[in-house]
Amino acid sequence: MTESSHQSDFQEIANCGGQATIKVATHLDGKRSVQFGVRHSRPNAAAWFAIYALPQGIPAGMIEVGGIGRAWNPPPHPSCIPVFISSDSEGRFGHRCPHCRGYWRSAAVPARWGMTCPYCGLGANTHEFLTLGQRQYVQAYCHLASVATDSPDGEYVLDMDDVAGASGRDLPKPKYYYTEESQQNRFHCVACGAFNDILGRYGYCSNCGTFNALAELDKDVSRIRERIASGRDLESSVRDSVASFDSFARQIAKQLAHRVPMTQQRRNEWKRRLFHRLSDAVSDLQDVFDIDLVQGMTSDDVAFATLMFHRRHLYEHNGGEVDERYINDSGDRSLRSKQLLRESPQSAARIVKVVLQLGTNLSRGFHRIFAAQEAPIRIARRLPK
Repeated sequence: MTESSHQSDFQEIANCGGQATIKVATHLDGKRSVQFGVRHSRPNAAAWFAIYALPQGIPAGMIEVGGIGRAWNPPPHPSCIPVFISSDSEGRFGHRCPHCRGYWRSAAVPARWGMTCPYCGLGANTHEFLTLGQRQYVQAYCHLASVATDSPDGEYVLDMDDVAGASGRDLPKPKYYYTEESQQNRFHCVACGAFNDILGRYGYCSNCGTFNALAELDKDVSRIRERIASGRDLESSVRDSVASFDSFARQIAKQLAHRVPMTQQRRNEWKRRLFHRLSDAVSDLQDVFDIDLVQGMTSDDVAFATLMFHRRHLYEHNGGEVDERYINDSGDRSLRSKQLLRESPQSAARIVKVVLQLGTNLSRGFHRIFAAQEAPIRIARRLPK
């Protein structure tokens, strides 16, 4: 599901504001205690997640913040400092992949199962996806913690309201200043429901790792079905249905080429792979990746899909006129050369249904190779372990 929004692409989004606090107190027995926390009073959305960081300001692990009375998970090293990292003013968090350097935003920041880069598919612990601005903030907070523990009792503050107020204005900015940026495709994952805001159209859900290509194909199919229901553009509906599958399948192929170990020559072939010849796609996906593109489909549906894939070529490159090549390649002897193709509402509706089945099979096969995270999907669907 895509989120409707008035945002333009690449719009700066201010920090949510608030204060990150460190309270130092000396007790009667002479022992000193340090409390770390946050507070917020600005009239906008706000959220936080927490990490452990080494005193030098190096992120070291996630904190599983539970409810009242529930202890945090232990730090990876006794010297670690808990750091609360604030969202933007929409309640979303920016992330940066340490591998491909891609940037995106999310609302879910899982502490237990890590995150997935929407662009390259890297799976890693969530604290490894901090943005450069967030890392600067962590360093500033750890420095403040070091100063506070060697200073008189009291409260020491990083004022994020100063950060929020400086966004988009020609004002001096704190060293720990950071904002986020809207991207282009704001969607909720169909598997776990998590919000993602990514560059471009296709990507993995950063919360569960489900690739969104099938959801994007489904959106294309829904728009095409509306046209068919109105009785308009039946021929172009057939063309666009097959073209949408081709685009969808090429995105899957690029991910397979990127993530499956293979020779450079084969990788280049799959990066450039087209899917306009269904029979070749069926055999190659089965032979190379053990993906059954036509699983559960009848022989009549496969034959019909094959025919429509041939027709798509005519619509795109020959103005819808039959030629000898189409007759020879498709085996369709019901038409004569130079005849103009015509589609019925039934044939247009049928290819849409078949294309979605092909897409479902390809997506399912892809995720048998690169499985999504089960935990967030179970939680979203309230399924037992």
